[in-house]
Amino acid sequence: MQPLTTLPFETETWPPVLAQIAPQAWWLAMLLGLLALAYFSGYLAKRLVRAIGRRIHTNEDQFLGSSWDLAAPVVQLLVFLAAFTGGAGQAGFNFGERLIGLWPRALFGVVIIAGAVMLASWLNRSLRSYSQRAHAQSKFDDTLISFSASVIRYVILGIAILIAMTQFGFAPGSLIAIVGAAGLAIALALQDTLKAVAAGFMLAAFRPFRVGDWVQIGDLEGEVLNITPFATSISQVDHKTVFLTNDKVWGNAILNHTGIARRRLNLFFDVHYDTDLDHALDVLKAVANAHERVAHKSDTWVGVHALGDWSISLRLRAWVPSREFVQIRSDITKALKQAFDREGIEIPYPHQVEYIREGITLKRAAGDGASASDEDED
Repeated sequence: MQPLTTLPFETETWPPVLAQIAPQAWWLAMLLGLLALAYFSGYLAKRLVRAIGRRIHTNEDQFLGSSWDLAAPVVQLLVFLAAFTGGAGQAGFNFGERLIGLWPRALFGVVIIAGAVMLASWLNRSLRSYSQRAHAQSKFDDTLISFSASVIRYVILGIAILIAMTQFGFAPGSLIAIVGAAGLAIALALQDTLKAVAAGFMLAAFRPFRVGDWVQIGDLEGEVLNITPFATSISQVDHKTVFLTNDKVWGNAILNHTGIARRRLNLFFDVHYDTDLDHALDVLKAVANAHERVAHKSDTWVGVHALGDWSISLRLRAWVPSREFVQIRSDITKALKQAFDREGIEIPYPHQVEYIREGITLKRAAGDGASASDEDED
């Protein structure tokens, strides 16, 4: 019986490059298939042991930490080893001869991969730590460094794996051809993932937002925590973290609330028709400029916005730091209400006026009370 590791077809008519890499590619494919089969067998064994344990211990708290729970991963490992070694013998894998001839180079390959993992992790931590310190000290844009750290990590690991494979007897030219063919297959199978990676590079290049910005992406709003080649993580107001693939981020409208240092605050207040408008406008401006975080106080603007059916709408415009916008809006709104109370300026409330004429009662209902908004209107 022909071993599974031997090519089941002839390659004499194939192009020389494909004919050269075909045996190694087939051997590697069979090995990966054997590993997958052994892993699946071990996984099923673990699930079976835990299912038996849960039938014996009906209470989940009793099952967790029991001998059945602890034995499950051990059984998984033993079944994996048994399935792999047994399957390897049946398939014709002669690991003994290969290991005797390759163990010094194989050991060197393992050292290369281990060193690459350590180097990639160290570079990743160092770059992220540097970017965080720079951002904290000088508001340095650390988005590109954070993104680059992730890319460098994957590149180092990829190169290390290729070098290590050459130590196992794979020719560099064959590896490049295998990687190219595998890359094409992976590209077709993981189109959505590659789309996310491409969008990640677009985000890194154009930088519509950076780590720490408060953004709105579609219906989602929050602070940007991290940007990787695959996904962007956002912390919402309630500190729930949401992960979005970069293609969804790039494909949506992005509203950056803190991309610029200052942002214009717009507030609207309704006052009664009997109000002294000049006095009310002076109070508006004085209260706004009294806040220590209002910038460019000379540019603070107040004016009459509209004449309503039941009130006069006043408008305040002021420049405030973008990252403190919500708190400053709350402070000024509260201070304006208190100032209006002190100055006797009435904020209209819903009421109804009745006109009685020859026994006929006509009613006219007013609208809602005072309003405060930060929406831009022309």
